[in-house]
Amino acid sequence: MTAGALAQTADQAARALAQRGELDEIRWSDPNKGPAFRAGIVRALPDGLEVQRGAVKRVLPYDQIGGVKFGLTMGERQLIAEAKAETIPALRVFWEARHPTIKLAGSNAGDFGLALARALRETKAYAEAQAIAKEIAYEDQDPARRTRALAETETLAFIQVMATAKPEEVERRAWAVTEMAEESNADLMLLVTSFLMQKEFAALKQVEADNPRWMEDDEVKPIRERHYHRALDLALYPSLFHPRRRGESADGLWHAAQIYLYTHDSARVVAVLEDLLALYADSQHTAKAKELLMPLKASLESGKPLTEAKPADKPKASEPMGPPPPPKRYNLFED
Repeated sequence: MTAGALAQTADQAARALAQRGELDEIRWSDPNKGPAFRAGIVRALPDGLEVQRGAVKRVLPYDQIGGVKFGLTMGERQLIAEAKAETIPALRVFWEARHPTIKLAGSNAGDFGLALARALRETKAYAEAQAIAKEIAYEDQDPARRTRALAETETLAFIQVMATAKPEEVERRAWAVTEMAEESNADLMLLVTSFLMQKEFAALKQVEADNPRWMEDDEVKPIRERHYHRALDLALYPSLFHPRRRGESADGLWHAAQIYLYTHDSARVVAVLEDLLALYADSQHTAKAKELLMPLKASLESGKPLTEAKPADKPKASEPMGPPPPPKRYNLFED
């Protein structure tokens, strides 16, 4: 399915749903009625499943159905995987057409519902996303899907906390999530680590602003160092533990570069930016990373501070940078 197909309208999705062919399997609740048979499940109606075999359509009452097994087209698989704003119309069609089957053994309605909930979360439609996730968490017959739905409700609940609770309460709950290290809910971990990274970086700046001679103060220095290391650890968390989450990982590396830039550690800024370009060349930070990297490398090569580097010391804009070097490996607890 192409990007254009992912952005299909509700009408287009409905037509695709009705033209899937006999991809699905239906089992009778009474074995004496015969073996399982293949058909195309068009939609779930209040009184039964509308199914199609060839040109014939009929509605099977739910009390006659022992279980179903939905087939998936390539396009349907991609719809589930690519939960984005543009997929909402199509996902909503599939969810509404199938969610009455959620209690049937073998139904995959929850997969479409969870994808829709994730897409709605991205568009800040939190109430609808929460309602869908809760229905799946409590009604779906698949334990693994119920667990995923429960994780989605927890993520949405924390977003609500961020919007309504006092800042100190949000921070307390965020640290509690990191202490539990619930890696099965990557969305929540990435959300709270990003939030805490920004808090720690802001605290680092505030400590230095309030204490210009912090390096000479034995009481302030450990506090400053704690905020510094926490901010870095949290910024690097996505790329270290969830590198396939490309957007969050690129954001984290970019923020790590900003922390190193703030502390005037040019060598580490260069190292992080080179990793960013090598690992996530298609990120939203690519252009800015390249722009920042050129004068920094020139400054390091010349031995002069960045502010003193002369234009002649910098690579000309027309000169190609060449491919970035292979990515380095970070130690989360490195000084």
